[in-house]
This record gives sequence, structure tokens and C-alpha cells, in this order.
Amino acid sequence: MTGIDRRGFITAAGLGSAALALPLTGAAGTASASPGRPRPLKATVKASGAWQVSVRELGWNFGGSVGSAATGIATRAGSDALGRYTETTFTFESGARRGGIRVYRDASSVVFTDTYVKPGANGNPFPTFTRYPDLGYRLSHSDCFGRFQFNTFSGASDSPWVFFDSSGNTFVLSAANHFQEAQTSQGADGSIAAGVISSVATLPAGYTRQTILSASDGVGTAHRAWGTALTRLAGKPLPANDAGVVLSTLGYWTDNGADYYYTYEQDKGYTGTLLAVRDEWASQKIPMGYMQLDSWWYPKGPNADWNDLPDGTYLYEADKELFPDGLSAFRKKLGMPLVTHARWMDKSSPYHGQYAMSDNIVTDPAYWQHTMDYLRDSGVVVYEQDWLCNNAKPAENLGDADAFFDNMAHHAAGDGLDMQYCMALPRDYLQSVRYPNLTTIRVSDDRFDRPKWDMFLYDSQLAGSLGVWPWVDVFMSGELNNLLLANLSAGPVGVGDSLGKIDAGHLFQVVRPDGIIVKPDVPIVPTDATYVGEAAGRMPAMVASTHVDHSGLTYRYVFSYARQFTTPGTTYQAEDATLSGAVVGRDNSGYTGSGFADYQHADGDYVEWTVQAPAAGTYTLQFRYANASFTDRPLAVAVNGGDAHTLSFPSTGWWTSWSVVGTTVTLNEGANTVRATATGSSGGNIDWLGVTRGSVPTGMSQKTSFTLKELGTTGRAYVYDYYAGTGQLVTGGGRVNATVEDGTYWIVAPVGHSGIAFLGDAGKFVAHGTKRVEHLHDDGHVHATIAFAAGEGPVTLHGYAPRKPHASATTGSVGPVEYDARTHRFTVTATAAANDRATVTIRP
Repeated sequence: MTGIDRRGFITAAGLGSAALALPLTGAAGTASASPGRPRPLKATVKASGAWQVSVRELGWNFGGSVGSAATGIATRAGSDALGRYTETTFTFESGARRGGIRVYRDASSVVFTDTYVKPGANGNPFPTFTRYPDLGYRLSHSDCFGRFQFNTFSGASDSPWVFFDSSGNTFVLSAANHFQEAQTSQGADGSIAAGVISSVATLPAGYTRQTILSASDGVGTAHRAWGTALTRLAGKPLPANDAGVVLSTLGYWTDNGADYYYTYEQDKGYTGTLLAVRDEWASQKIPMGYMQLDSWWYPKGPNADWNDLPDGTYLYEADKELFPDGLSAFRKKLGMPLVTHARWMDKSSPYHGQYAMSDNIVTDPAYWQHTMDYLRDSGVVVYEQDWLCNNAKPAENLGDADAFFDNMAHHAAGDGLDMQYCMALPRDYLQSVRYPNLTTIRVSDDRFDRPKWDMFLYDSQLAGSLGVWPWVDVFMSGELNNLLLANLSAGPVGVGDSLGKIDAGHLFQVVRPDGIIVKPDVPIVPTDATYVGEAAGRMPAMVASTHVDHSGLTYRYVFSYARQFTTPGTTYQAEDATLSGAVVGRDNSGYTGSGFADYQHADGDYVEWTVQAPAAGTYTLQFRYANASFTDRPLAVAVNGGDAHTLSFPSTGWWTSWSVVGTTVTLNEGANTVRATATGSSGGNIDWLGVTRGSVPTGMSQKTSFTLKELGTTGRAYVYDYYAGTGQLVTGGGRVNATVEDGTYWIVAPVGHSGIAFLGDAGKFVAHGTKRVEHLHDDGHVHATIAFAAGEGPVTLHGYAPRKPHASATTGSVGPVEYDARTHRFTVTATAAANDRATVTIRP
């Protein structure tokens, strides 16, 4: 594992702990629309107990009071893992508590410390902000997977609270330690209190909690400053994006949404099916680096049944029916490492009488030692803890959660295992800074597809800022944009196709023939302009970016997709229609009008509207709906009692995620009936029916634009549309305009001193990733070192040049340069030398 001693378990030591000296744009940080710069802060504390923190350059002031006189006020300078600081300390509540405000000169951050000198009631939180900038927009995360939400802090007491304005100026407030019991709340007067969960009545002597405030000019930059501060103060070495097989190689996943989730080929059995998948990949020369075994692999529920889908773990060991010779024997036969999934403990599990527990999870170190030893001996390299937001959640007190997470991480590290969190709460994201071997985290709901793209991108900002690589979840190899986004996450890439479905051509746009993923430096995240536009209610097309850095040249990768539909001419609310079987629902947010139609039965339920047509002819019907299942919920649509035709209503990913499907029909002049009837799969929730005269687009389509400056690119760049195979030269500060639908992908290559914009490997999504282009610089000539898998054939390089360039190689070889004088693009093939490298020079 690169960069981390697996057995060197480190937990957060608070201020003053050792940490790697990482730049604020650390390796696991996020792409930013602006490079940002440190924003010096200043703190003052008065004898009255009033305190203030100011960010002079931004004109911001934060303030409050400790609620009593402050005594023993002292200021000192020092330095720690985050850099140089000035700290003001004081006592309050007649010496029962000690406070501190530590301001970092170069880190855009301030840390508040509250120490209970004597035991005391949990109350009067410090800091409580009675004054802070009103920046207009809010962002927080809540519930399972740390789902993002704009302009609300509902259900987000354990989340970082993000405030920003229309220019992207941002501050982030969160706990800096004791993440599991931290609570941020807002009073009726607007004050913000950073304290401890109300289930804890008394805090013991010596209890010290910390709160961090980070400020910067840029949403991405502020996240990065905040996350870097937390990881450095916790002493967490950030895992590289190729740390371990799950981050470095292509994998096969069997979790929810995969073709072999709790199912298999009946003639092969479960393990036989998975071995057949391995053999099929090998026959097509598709490299598989590891295999994930989901919750089906161990017995569950009171009957200790592997196929018991709803219940918790009975024993955390390979089910004897599926693995008669044990997990280790299967792993040896498979010939590759494993990732294993874990749930909570079922109430019937014998572990309840054997180990110390908190609700349905084990806190006992003896269990974790036994479990991780077993996994190590079975060839497991990553332990995946799932269901963290509900069933696998410890009791809310001062000790159980840390015992659960600490013992899990400590014994995993001792046995050389990395970890992945799944269904994590926001506080679990924050908890990750304590564990070097917590390298990946699921950031979107089960079965990655388009309805989860927004969730993946926004939540990746949270994960990446904290030095954890985001995992999108399983998808199918034939889904090109899902594959692209998984690649741009800079995290794991894994698919779950059944036999006969794998698309090797798609996968080789992500990996080399040896299975090594060619990826960007950081996770792809939305641009600042996208944050501002969505927070302002404009719902712009999504624009997200990531990058690869090479010796002063930064290559950007931009993905954009539409998020709005054609507005219908007339809208008819479903709750006002005639409902048979279906009922009016209001329990899922995001609907319009006064509710939505909720189908109750698999067959026969219907919603029927009476719509008015000004003239007979062709009309477009659009249905706004939500469908949180993983399968289609088609409806039979009939007009005026005629023959029905089936209309697909695919998954939208969540009951609060709304989409639109449509069809064209013929209407009579005047009143018409439109009926949508369940046909065996119940129906999604229907919000409204839209009716537009004529045939209009029913899918998403939206104009989008971005500037080079928004990406952080200065000077000229060549912007290449990967899918269309077209490009344009854009001047410094110039703008790219386009109409996007399901997804447009651009590679933005700066024009170097040579006048050439090098586009890298023409066959890879991430054309300049360091697993393909090891070194690259432009000193008037483009010099590139190209890495190959052993025995790999020629690689096609391409780029923009104002005139036909010349190419040569000092190691390996190059073919003739092909040049299109109309498009100004060139291509040249490079072939590796014996050391699997080609050193290429391209001269103008």
C-alpha cells in the first residue's frame, strides 16, 4: 500500500499531533474553480467573555460570548502540523472550563477548544456564534451516504455547515474531534452552537472538544482548506489514488444492483458462477484485480441463512452451504484478493453473549482481532462496513462509537487490511480522518446510474476534502458515462455484469492491459459556478471537473450534463386527477402542488386525467415521477379508452429524486382522458402530467457554459470533445458554450511554450494520467514519458498544433506523424522499449 504503513495505526491526537506536511491542495483534495490563497484570520477575547474572529480581506466577522466572564486571558505563538498559529486561551464559568481560539496564519482556519476542567452539565456550548456573515447560500449533508442538501441544515447536526455567496466566498464550520457525539444546531435567533449531542447529560473532567472554522474565496478551495486542516491535525497520511488493489486495479462487484447479487447461474452454483466470470474475463484478456463479496457470503438471521436478505449477521464467516471448504479455499481457487462486506449483528447472533456490544454492533476488541485475523488468512484486502446510518449504528454516548470504529480500524490495520465505509453518516465521513487505512467511502446510493450522478459529485467533495477516495458503487460495463464518472472519481472502478455481458472495449478506456487504472489526480467535483447556480435555484446544467498536473501544466477533464426538461405547455397535477387504488402521498419531498399519486398495488391501480386540447392532433405527454427501486416500473398509458401502450419509468435513484418521461399521442379537440395504469410492477410516484401541442423533446436538454478561468486554467487551451472527436482553441479567459443532454466530456489541454496542446493517450478517458503519461513538460518541445503494461502494443498519442509537428523517441519508438491541416490535430503512435517505457519528444 503506497504511502501508509498498514500496521502503523494512527488515531486523531488533536492539536499538536504529528502529520505529513501536505500542501493545501493535497493529493486527495478536490478540483477547485479557483486556486485560492490563505485568508489570515485574527481572534480577540475580552474580559466580558465576548470573543471575535475576523477575516479582514473578506470583510467578515464572527463573534459570540462564552456566557460568563473570561479570566486568565493569554496569547501565545506556536506551530503544529497545520503550521504557525497564534492562540488565545482563557478560563470561564468560574474556572470550571478552559477555552482556546487558535488562529493559523497560512491555513485559512481557526480551531476553538473547550475543555471541562471540572465535570459539568452538557450546556452552554462554546463556540456559539451570535454573529457571522450572512452569505446567502447554505450546504450541508445528512442521513445515509451523507447526502448533500442546499439551503437547509435539517437533519445535519453532524455535518459540516457550509456558507457561501454568489461569488463563491465560503466558510465551513464543523467539529474538529469527537465527531460521533458532536452536534451543531441553530437557535431561533439564528445563533449557531457547536456542542455535544443532547443524549449526553454530563461531560467529565478533562473532556476536550474542538471546532474548526475555515474560510476562503471559493467553494472548492474552502472545502480543501477545511479538510486539509482536519487530516493534518489528526495526523492522517493521505492514501495515494493507487493505494492497494481496490484503488489501483479494475474489480468485480456483487453488491446490490449487480447481476449476481443474491443470485447465480443455477447450473454452476454461486462460487462456480463467480469462477466462470473470472474465466470469461481472462478469455477476453480483461484484467480483474480483485472480487467483492457482498452480504450474501455469510449466514444471516435467526436461521443462519445466507439468503436471508432483510436480517443482520448471524456469524461473520463464510456460509458453509456456499463455501463448504471455507473462504480461504475459494480465494485460492479464484487466485485474486477479496473485498468482503459486513452488516450489523442480528439479535439472534451468538455474538451477543460472547462479546461486548452497543445496540447491534460489536465494540469488543477481541471480536475485531478474531475477525480481521480470519479475513487476513482468507486473502481479504479490504473490509467494507455497511449500514452505518441505521442498523450498524452504535448507541449515542461518549464512548461506544469510538470503541466500534477504533477497534475495527486498529485490528484491520494490524492485519494489513484497508477499509471502506458504506451508508455512512456525515459524522462517519469526519471520523475517517482518524484512520490511515480507511481509504474509500461510498458516496452515492446503491447501483450507480444517472439519478445518482449529482449525489456522487457533491458528496465526493466532502469525501475528497477529507482524504478519502469516493466509490460510486457498482454499474455495468456497457454504461459508458457511468464508467467515465467512476474513472473520474479517482477512486475504485468496478462492474457487476453477468456472464456474456462484459464490454471489454469500454473497460480498456479506463485501464491498461495489466488492469492498472489510468486516473486523474483528484476526484471530479462540481465547479463553484454550479454550486452557486444550484443554491440560487437556477438548476444549471451540471459542470464538474478534475485534473492531472504535469510540471507546471495542468490538464483538466470536464463532464457536463443536462438537469432540466422541456417545460410542458400545460401541467395537470396527479393529486387532482381521478385515482383508483393509488392514493395522494406527501411523505417524500420535491413534489409540486399539494402532493403526488402513490400507487399501492402491483396491478390495476391507475391515475386518470382529463386534459383539454385546443385542436385535434399530435401532443406530447410528459410524466414527472420518482422511482427509488432498481427496476423499471412501467405504466400502461391509454388515451380516451383506446389501446394502451407501455411506457418505461426507470429508477430515479431516490423517492425525492424526480425525473420526466414522455410519449407522443393523438388527442381530440376538447376534453380527453389520459390513464396511466400499473402493469405488474406497481408504479412510481407521479407528480404531474404535462401536455404540449406537437412533438417536443421529452428528455433532458440544456445549454451550458464554462470559462477556462472557472476551471483554474490561465492562457490558451485546446478544448477537445472526447465523444464527438472535435475540438476548439480557446483563448485565455475564453468561454466554452454547448448544449448538453446525457453527458458531454471535454479534455482541456493547455497550449505550452511549443504552441502545442498535447492531448495524451487517444484511447483513454484520462489521457494524461500518470499511469500512462509518467512525465510531461513543455520547454518549447513537448517531452513525454509514456508507460506501458508489459507486452502492450502501440499507444496512439494526439494533440493540437498550429502546423505539422515532428516526433522522435530516445527510448522506444514512434511512428510517422499524421496531421489534419483543417482541424490542426496530429496523431502519432508510440511503442515501448524493453523497459516498458517510451520517451517521446514532439517538436513544433
